[in-house]
Amino acid sequence: MKFKLLCSAALVVLLLAAFTWQHTAAKDGTTCFTCDGLSGLEKIVCLADDFKASLTSAQISTLELAYNLTNAAKWSNLPVTLASRIGIRFGDLSADQLVKAKALIAAAMGKGANEGYDEAQQLWAADQYLSQNGGGSAYGSGQYYLAFLGTPSTIGTWELQTGGHHFAVANTYSGGVMTGATPSFRAVEPFAAFQSGTNTYQPMLQERDALAAVLASFSGAELATAKLSTTYNDIALGPGKDWQFPTIKSGIKCIQLSTTQKEKVIAAIRTYVEDIDSVNAAAYMALYTAQLDETYIAYANTTALATQKDYIRIDGPRVWIEYSVQNGIVLSPTHPHSVWRDHLSDYGGLGNPNVATNNFQTFSGKFEIFPNPSTGNSQVEVALENPATLQITVYDAMGKKVGTDLAYNVTAGSHNFPMDLKGVPAAIYNCILTVKNADGTVSRASRQLSKI
Repeated sequence: MKFKLLCSAALVVLLLAAFTWQHTAAKDGTTCFTCDGLSGLEKIVCLADDFKASLTSAQISTLELAYNLTNAAKWSNLPVTLASRIGIRFGDLSADQLVKAKALIAAAMGKGANEGYDEAQQLWAADQYLSQNGGGSAYGSGQYYLAFLGTPSTIGTWELQTGGHHFAVANTYSGGVMTGATPSFRAVEPFAAFQSGTNTYQPMLQERDALAAVLASFSGAELATAKLSTTYNDIALGPGKDWQFPTIKSGIKCIQLSTTQKEKVIAAIRTYVEDIDSVNAAAYMALYTAQLDETYIAYANTTALATQKDYIRIDGPRVWIEYSVQNGIVLSPTHPHSVWRDHLSDYGGLGNPNVATNNFQTFSGKFEIFPNPSTGNSQVEVALENPATLQITVYDAMGKKVGTDLAYNVTAGSHNFPMDLKGVPAAIYNCILTVKNADGTVSRASRQLSKI
């Protein structure tokens, strides 16, 4: 397979999908936003700007912070009184500001029943329940935070971070697409059903049942292969454990499982991936399904996932999911901790020690791939301030180079490259742009490309 790439030194006018929120002047002279009619990242950015427009300058300085690993890694499973968060606290927002903040979070998350934003609302309710039933002021629905790492944009790189006790979302966007949906942490106390108002919730029942169903489908021999010798008191890759994936995989390899058993594994993965929007969830599911035969299932203690120290792990070339049963802290008897990570794209790849781009200066010009996701024909646009040598290298999820490197000497300005992806399997790829300037300086940028 070879990429077909043509280079033009002429300035190319790129017809971007219009990022235009509709606005009208209110009677008091203020500007009113409406993001109706927008979708995907355009809607997310529109809602982010709508939320910012409702804040004071001091609040914006608290909300919008630098995009770096130090800030990205500031999430935790602990109450905020024990592990501080960054960003703006729900409890410090006015009623109108909180509505706008939650509208933004809803747009960035999935829309399924008991998944995505529905699950987030139930976890907030669970923490309020915990506050009212013995937890006190350390807990509560006001003890959650929202931060922008970088400036929300349909072009630049930034992360939408929100979280608090038992909840963390880290959605990273770059070049107009989602480049990372993890780490995504979920936990709940109590695990048992609880009542909030007139509603009864049990937000992590689907995850537990789907994972337990995988183990329940195993034969005695399969269970023996999958069982770990280590005792797990918590998940292995919780907060502060970034990029520490085991170098050797443990458990039973899914290629040894039946079709029915594999379907159960896919169903379990879906309960995590569907916490993001449907388009990106489909791309991740296509990738993880394609890699299923190289994915391992391992567990510790018992298979019901209902007793303290019960533990299960799904570890693939890219996917990493853990579920661990803890003793109750405020309420008895137990509650779970759980995380979805990705071997390549946690924080959009920020801090990944296996990505060579971390050793180079970050390319600050325009590097876009569109449409993305792609059905086979995509375009690459690179905008330069000075003449340079360009190289584009594409890697699959295993870090294997796809096709041949593309290298061109180009002038300053905007350059458009048709890219033929028709022979590439459906998956998520990592596209690396290397820019070498006449003075010898080298910079790099990375973009994820979804082939569907």
